[in-house]
Parts: sequence; C-alpha cells; structure tokens
Amino acid sequence: MNMFRLALPLALALALSLNAFADDDLAPRGGTGYITIVTEPPNSDVFLDGVDLGKSPIKKRSFHSGPLRLIIMDQGKELINTRFNVWPNKDNVYQGATVMPSGTILVTTNPNKCHVSLDGEIADRTDGGPLTLNSVDAGDHTIGAQCPGKGSFEVLISVKGEQTTEIHLDVPKRKHTVKYVTRKLKKDEEEEE
Repeated sequence: MNMFRLALPLALALALSLNAFADDDLAPRGGTGYITIVTEPPNSDVFLDGVDLGKSPIKKRSFHSGPLRLIIMDQGKELINTRFNVWPNKDNVYQGATVMPSGTILVTTNPNKCHVSLDGEIADRTDGGPLTLNSVDAGDHTIGAQCPGKGSFEVLISVKGEQTTEIHLDVPKRKHTVKYVTRKLKKDEEEEE
C-alpha cells in the first residue's frame, strides 16, 4: 500500500516532465520547407546551417528541413546565434531585432579639463566640453578622470548596445551621475557614420 502511494507521485512527475519537453520538438531532416527571416533593422547578413543567404529580409526561400543554426551578423559582429527549426512543407518565419553589441560614452567632468581613462587606459581629455567615446563594447567598464591639481576619480559603469551612456564625473566631490540615452532616428533623418 505504501509502495503505491510513492509510485503514483513518481509516475505523475515523470509524465509531466516528459510532457514539458514535447513543446521543444525538433523539425525532421530530409524534407524541404520555406524560410522567411526578417530583422529590424534590415540588411543584416544571414547564415542558416552554414549557408550564406545574403542580406535580410529573406522572403519565402526554399531550404532543407531540420533543426538548423541561424546566425545573423552586422558589421562583422555576430548579433544572433540560435536554433531555428525548419519544418517541411511549411513557411518558417523568424523575426528579430538586432542590437549592435557596442555603445557610446559621453563624458563631462568637473573641472572641465581632465584626462579621461577607459578601463585604465587614457582615452582622451575633456577640453572644456564633453568627450565622446564611440564603439565601446557593451558591458561593464571603468571610466575615470584625472584633473590637474584636483586629483582623480574612477567609477564602474555599464555600456548598453546602441545606447549612449552619459556620465558626469565631479572629481573634487568624488561623485558621478549616469544617464542612458537611446536615440531613435526620424524617418527623414539619415544615420550618421
């Protein structure tokens, strides 16, 4: 009797765990399906199962079925790397937003003429105005300022892809403020390079 009470919950748990993987089915190999791959923004390089498909968007192209590796790159950087199931006799659609894995840091300092370092390396200086550091890898970085006669100050900040991290370093007070800015382009505005 006690054995039955233990066996029933175990059998139920096993059935539920097997059912949890049912949604993660793999597409069968050996057939042909259609693929549509759309990225925002467009014009990213698309590779499916090692095959260069060209620039996105890719619309209703015939491709062999199976669980395949989808890689989307832009400006030489891998932005998406995921499994993509191509089911036979179906239109298989992937839609995704790509985010460049780098951002910008805009530094202002008090006093307004300081040497600025990024990750311990001198980057440049603020000569009375803001200093812009472009193409900084997304992630955590140390940013510091060394000001003649006022000392130095360093803090840890996060850089987010396709965003500007605005930081003000007040060296004498040893305080800082950080603001993250995402700039959206207007339809009639061209992206600056």
